[in-house]
Amino acid sequence: MHEQAEKAPPAWYDGFFESEWLDYLALGRPEQTRQQVEFIVEKLALKPGAAILDLACGRGRVAVELARLGFCVTGLDLSPRSLELARKAADDARVDMEFVRRDMRRLDAEEAFDAVINVWTSFGYFEREEDHGLVLDAVARALVPGGRFLIDTINPMTLARRFQERDWREFDDGTIMFEQRSYDHLSGRTAATWTFVRTDGSRSELRHVLRAYTAAELGALLERAGLQLEDAWGDFQGAGLGEGPRTILLARK
Repeated sequence: MHEQAEKAPPAWYDGFFESEWLDYLALGRPEQTRQQVEFIVEKLALKPGAAILDLACGRGRVAVELARLGFCVTGLDLSPRSLELARKAADDARVDMEFVRRDMRRLDAEEAFDAVINVWTSFGYFEREEDHGLVLDAVARALVPGGRFLIDTINPMTLARRFQERDWREFDDGTIMFEQRSYDHLSGRTAATWTFVRTDGSRSELRHVLRAYTAAELGALLERAGLQLEDAWGDFQGAGLGEGPRTILLARK
């Protein structure tokens, strides 16, 4: 399993989110997005007009909906095409937002946001463990005193219980995605190769490796960054931690 994980390049995330991810996997269902946004707004308990940073905002699925509600939202992402689609979504929704292209490790804001969110497993991308600490240090600097950080990742405990080495799915245009996965218990890293086969016979592949932190590990990282853990859940329906497939932690500066 470890051998397969090494096949993805160390900087796999730079370029990964430009094509098939955006076209097939990043859309989400409208009802899912609404539920997630309602949960985020409730748990962050922010005042109207509060400043929010969506760290790794992707195509703006959550950020635009938060802006619709009157919050002052900034989206940060490394992917040029993701940001292009996010800007279009904001224009279509007629909301005023700021978008920044930057590696999340190089977030340089200081006491600029009432809240930072990082959702849909947009954490754990880097080869060096210390780089994940750099991200959380940057988040802590970016928050105003008393500001809150909400992070949502996969729960490796439920991942291990439900793990499947192979899977596939078919999309509306007939494209089929074959997925081959591995999980290294010693390193806490999950790896996957996604092969897309189109109706014309053409193929493409995406590979990634993700550090899947347990809640305890992630909580310790937050505390080291100066962020005090306040609450935790297992999904966006409010299930208890460990009762759902997600690890959602809320911390305060």
